[in-house]
Amino acid sequence: MMPAIPSHRTPTSDASWDGPANEARLKTDQDYSYYRRAYAWRDPDGDETKKSSYKFIHHEVDGDGNPGPANVRACITGIAVLNGARGGTTIPDADRQGVYNHLAAHLRDADVEPPELKSRSSSAKIEHRAFPLAGVEVRAEDGDGQPKIMGHAAVFNTLSVDLGFFREKIAPGAFQKTIKEADVRALWNHDPNYVLGRTKSRTLKLAEDDKGLAIEIIPPNTQWARDLMESIKRGDVDQMSFGFRAIKEEWEGDINSPVRVLKEVELFDVSPVTFPAYPATDVSVRSLFNILRDYLPAEPPLAGHSAEAGEDRALAGLAILRKRLEIAEKEI
Repeated sequence: MMPAIPSHRTPTSDASWDGPANEARLKTDQDYSYYRRAYAWRDPDGDETKKSSYKFIHHEVDGDGNPGPANVRACITGIAVLNGARGGTTIPDADRQGVYNHLAAHLRDADVEPPELKSRSSSAKIEHRAFPLAGVEVRAEDGDGQPKIMGHAAVFNTLSVDLGFFREKIAPGAFQKTIKEADVRALWNHDPNYVLGRTKSRTLKLAEDDKGLAIEIIPPNTQWARDLMESIKRGDVDQMSFGFRAIKEEWEGDINSPVRVLKEVELFDVSPVTFPAYPATDVSVRSLFNILRDYLPAEPPLAGHSAEAGEDRALAGLAILRKRLEIAEKEI
């Protein structure tokens, strides 16, 4: 059996969707023929009688555990996850098209045009954020005479400047996994031709503390690096930027003041910068639109779900935000 479960024709529904609740109503210890009626992907190495071996639930489940119609919102959400939303998915790249075909078939049955499936590379957006070089100093440590750049490249739970329709903050723990796994560089002005340090060579050390992302860089003994350290001492360079990809995030606030909370990121580089870049430029507004659109419904939800009025108001608000982004994109 293929990991991506083949598409099948079923009734569809545009009702509100609660994935965990529907999954909880599924019966336990059933076989593949049962679970294939609810999911779009099966782990080929997993136990086919366990719900934990399946992903992309998108069928409504009644109180007796019977899978029913395919839910339109669940299918749209599933495609968004394939495209990187909500931290993306861990299924193999080779299985993404099959899962997409399954979900897209249900949407077409509901007369809904499915969103396109993006390539993995296009969904892996690299973003940059800048912070003041908080408490950064250049000094010799441990009596070895080596100058070091020390301080914080990011601060937790601090609201960013307006990034264009939203603000942002970083949650404690966001860097823990990437610090352990990634080979991060310290660059000058994000220029790969000017490498200040690297975690692999232990000339860059990263750690989370109570304040944020602490850095310690041992720069090379070159003229340009010495010039940079002098500029930091003088206060001419006082901003640090870092390149990252969001792995897990949450949204807080309301439509007028949405706040993106970074829960986990993949870190690529940290970089002292002369001019920090924010998504206020035309190119960055387009990038922001691409990043956010996976989270935004194409249109406000259909009427007739009064029992779920709170959820419908939230979705309508997100649809308004989509329209604001579309207007901004047309104006640049």
